[in-house]
Amino acid sequence: MDEVRSRGIDYPVNGVNVTFPDNIVTGRTVLTRSGNLPASEYQLILVRDRRTHLIGTDDEIDLKKGGAARAFLSDRSYAFTVNEVGQVWGAEDMEVDEFLSIWPTREGYDWVLERDDEPDTLLVPGGLLSFGPNGVEHIVSRKDAHPDKERVTVVTTAGTFPAEGAKRYPALTPIADVLADAARKLHITDTETWIVTVAGRDVNPALTFMQAGLSGDVALEWGPREGGGGA
Repeated sequence: MDEVRSRGIDYPVNGVNVTFPDNIVTGRTVLTRSGNLPASEYQLILVRDRRTHLIGTDDEIDLKKGGAARAFLSDRSYAFTVNEVGQVWGAEDMEVDEFLSIWPTREGYDWVLERDDEPDTLLVPGGLLSFGPNGVEHIVSRKDAHPDKERVTVVTTAGTFPAEGAKRYPALTPIADVLADAARKLHITDTETWIVTVAGRDVNPALTFMQAGLSGDVALEWGPREGGGGA
């Protein structure tokens, strides 16, 4: 303990190492020494052993037990579950890349969002989770039992569908049906002049994925040929 007191202990806060004089510190100390002031206006999340914990300003953290801290300028936290275990985050949005850094994907499995009103969504690097109204509630690790289905993302001038990653569709699904799902989710109403391309190649949306020769991970780019347009 004397050695720790003499040279301090480094602990990551928002990805940057901050030096603390003791290994037992309060949430307020973590926020103050990392420059997140005033502490009362921040949500502090402890990430440790694939769990996330909301830390109050008077709660104590043992830095020697490892993990990392995330500070968010926010007046509330957001709850969700990962494999039925309750978790918490300090912002409405979370990059999928950060999610995967806390909960790495098991080989042969996918992280899947479960929603009652639409097909499951696969988390894909580069995506964005939203914990706001009608957002993410439950995320589960599921073995890929649909090798016959394509993993589809639609990129438009009005946003990406789904924002979190990709959705599975049977190879015999008409591409136009997927575009309709994207338009409904992204609130797009005027697409009469829009075209669909994949890797720079025009695709007929009346075709199925199989007919268009598209399989595996498919990114449909959908928008006006000359740019512009909107929802």
